[in-house]
Amino acid sequence: MSPAGRKQALAVSGLLAAGWFLSGIVAVRTSQQGVVLRLGVPRPIPLTPGIHWVPRGIDRVVKVEVTKTETVPIGFRTAEGGVAAPLSADEGQWLTGDTNILAVQLAVQYRVANPVEWVVNARDTREQVRRAAESVVTDAMGKLPVDEALTAGRLTLLEEVRRGTQELLDDWQSGVGIVSVAIRSVDPPPAVLAAFQDVQNAKSDRERFVNEAESYANDTLPRARGEAGALVSSAVSQRQRRVQEALGDAARFEALRREANLAPGPLRARLYLETLEEVLPRMKVYVVDEGTRLRLVRPEEAGGVSSPSN
Repeated sequence: MSPAGRKQALAVSGLLAAGWFLSGIVAVRTSQQGVVLRLGVPRPIPLTPGIHWVPRGIDRVVKVEVTKTETVPIGFRTAEGGVAAPLSADEGQWLTGDTNILAVQLAVQYRVANPVEWVVNARDTREQVRRAAESVVTDAMGKLPVDEALTAGRLTLLEEVRRGTQELLDDWQSGVGIVSVAIRSVDPPPAVLAAFQDVQNAKSDRERFVNEAESYANDTLPRARGEAGALVSSAVSQRQRRVQEALGDAARFEALRREANLAPGPLRARLYLETLEEVLPRMKVYVVDEGTRLRLVRPEEAGGVSSPSN
């Protein structure tokens, strides 16, 4: 080969080498990570954001968005414009622990957490997340009674769905991380909504009646106990008074008995005089001459005693 041809071949080789070298420059944005496939085998450590060089033809870089969050609807579907689309009759409904049926709507947000696993194993990420979440919701709802699922059990349901879905996705090595789970609604199916509302109203009425009865009992029982205590205290006081009176009377009669045994005559005379002292002030005494005729009338008829007549 002539020197000119050799120089031309070297120049072409240099241009090709420069082109090959430049083709290996890869720019990874801040929202991305680059998974390097070396002869089709993924490298364990992805490329971080920045400028990198990889040997073209040997390595291939797959750029993965790791900050973008996607939302998967559970129990409902979204049509154009984000409007909820109707589901089939049996989809979106779950059986509770007490054999009731509830329509549950959840929104599961996820993003790529492990780019290498996601590139190797991911097929349809949205479908994987939906299947995993529906499986966990079925298991979680089967443990909750309907009343708890409609009230305080929602927080428990959210935590179990988030944790259980993440565990399933990790087992599948999907490379997906659950960001959050939000409840849109937990309601009875439309076909039984009226009957379910009647049941809830009956439960509310029952709770109201129970509360009213407890309130009445709380108001009545203390008052009744107070009245009973007052009656018992009054009875105890009266019993003690009568016992003391009886003891006093017994002591008095015992003293009289002892005096009667010592001096019955003077005692009899004293008792006689004391009795007259009590009786005479209540008696009216009339003194008339012998042979005088006296006619008495009632006080309300004449205001006193009529004048004597012969």
